[in-house]
Parts: sequence; structure tokens; C-alpha cells
Amino acid sequence: MIRNLIIINENSRALLSANFGECHSLGEDNEMVSGFISAVHSFAKMVDAESVDEIQLGTLTFILMSKGNLVFALSADDENTVEHRTTLVRIIDLFEDLYDYYTVCVEPDIDIAIFREFPKFLVDQDILKPNCGNYTECEECPNSTKSLPVEDMTKQLDSRRM
Repeated sequence: MIRNLIIINENSRALLSANFGECHSLGEDNEMVSGFISAVHSFAKMVDAESVDEIQLGTLTFILMSKGNLVFALSADDENTVEHRTTLVRIIDLFEDLYDYYTVCVEPDIDIAIFREFPKFLVDQDILKPNCGNYTECEECPNSTKSLPVEDMTKQLDSRRM
């Protein structure tokens, strides 16, 4: 199941970070997640890799694609990567149709409020499924305390440095 959609510009800024499936599936630190994806994407370019199209972190798979100055990432917790790649291509095409200017824009201070309705649009178009919606308040959701494996990895690296 697709759990998250993240769109990052070339300045490593998350233009959009949306949850689908379980809420809070990436924890509360969207900047860490977008920074991680951006760093991996930049590292691939630095070492002349064609691209990084998939990152596996435990049971979570990130599928990455770039278009213009943007990096699009979907996270999923199943093995339907071919289907999810097709979905990501549809999402990128829709994003480009709706926000054409932003796929080439390099302004670092873009107002990202314009993208807030895009996740709802994807749900309305039946491209992605809505958030779990099992709880009226996020505080009650057991997923609100989950952390992305990258956070655990960072803590392990920090502890080794000491």
C-alpha cells in the first residue's frame, strides 16, 4: 500500500509531504525525510549514477523519479513496485499539468501552500487511497510515535561517533 508522497525541489525543500495509508508513517520530521531523499538523489548524481530509483528501508520502499527540478518519492509497504511506479508516473503527469511552472521554478522561497490540495485531488481521482482515518485525533493514533528507520540509523551512527 502506498503510504506517502513527497515532492522535493532542487533546494532540498519539501514542497509536499502527504500521508496515505497509516497516518504518521514517516514520523513528524518531514525535513529529515526530504533531506535524506534529496541527499541520496544528489549523491547518485555526484557519482555519475544514472539515477536512484528505489531505496529499501526495512519493510518500506521508496520509489523515486525526477521531473524538471523536482524529485518525486512514493513510499510503500508492499511489493507492488511496478504498479507503484505506474502510479507515480500518473502523479507526476498530473502535478505537471496542474503546476507546470513549479516543475522548472528554482525560487528557494516558493509558497508551498498552493500544493496543499494536491493530495486530496489524488484521492478524489482515486489514484491514491485516503489516510487511515481510524482515529479522530492524531494523539490517539498509535502510529504517531513511529519513527522512520532512517531516524534509528542516524541515532546509531551518532552513538558510534562518540
